Amino acid sequence: MVIIAERQQINIRIDHSDEGFYTDSISVVYNPNKFILDFKQTVPKIDQVEGKSQQTIVVKHKTMLLDAKFAKIFLKTLQNAMDGYEKKYGKIELPKKQKQKEEAVVVKEESYIG
Repeated sequence: MVIIAERQQINIRIDHSDEGFYTDSISVVYNPNKFILDFKQTVPKIDQVEGKSQQTIVVKHKTMLLDAKFAKIFLKTLQNAMDGYEKKYGKIELPKKQKQKEEAVVVKEESYIG
């Protein structure tokens, strides 16, 4: 008996409609099953309220949920990219004041509100 497998063509379409997102802050929340990465973008804005200028801080965010195993793969991939970047362009040095300000906020138990 001879079994011949039928070839099947699969089309793949990549959706590029979502624009890139600049981020200047990140929060990380995790539980035993997943990691939640909340990327934030903070932009100061001047609004006119009753003829007076008033500063408003606009915060946008985008959230990624990752399976714990994929989070580990993501970490290794990012570290490899950072190593390659620093090898090509030089070591990234963070100023001490800025280093504390821009470190990720990590919450160990799932208390993410969104």
